Amino acid sequence: MSKENYNRQKCPVAKSLSVFGDQWTLLIVRDALQGIDRFEGFQKSLRISRNLLTIRLKDMVESGLLRREIISGSKRFAYKPTNKCRDLRMTLSALAGWGDRWAPEEGGARIELRERQSEAPAALGYYRIIDNTLINPEEIVSRPGPGASSDLIRRLARKS
Repeated sequence: MSKENYNRQKCPVAKSLSVFGDQWTLLIVRDALQGIDRFEGFQKSLRISRNLLTIRLKDMVESGLLRREIISGSKRFAYKPTNKCRDLRMTLSALAGWGDRWAPEEGGARIELRERQSEAPAALGYYRIIDNTLINPEEIVSRPGPGASSDLIRRLARKS
């Protein structure tokens, strides 16, 4: 599906995919959040063609996921994650957790979530906003928001 088709849909998932929906963008985000910031570093990590990587990095700068900075004393650039990019951390963690569960590596999980200070294991979860109580995912339901279309309202009403 093209970015234009994603953007025509009134759906936050489709809108998100219009920004990072191709197979390479989230992998570049992953690498950028892990500290890779040079073209050569991305290319070595991903084994992606130079032409395709150039296009993806340009698109990611234009969409505000990465900030391009000139490397002093060089004609080259560093690509730094923006807040918009860093906000994808939980998305990547959720995808990694799904991959570990449904497409596991032989040696076990490659990434573990830990609290920085204590090194205690951590996990993603749903929390009640008013009191920070952890909620079982089976107890989470989707309800129409203020921008919901009439189709979405009907679809969600059937799931209740």
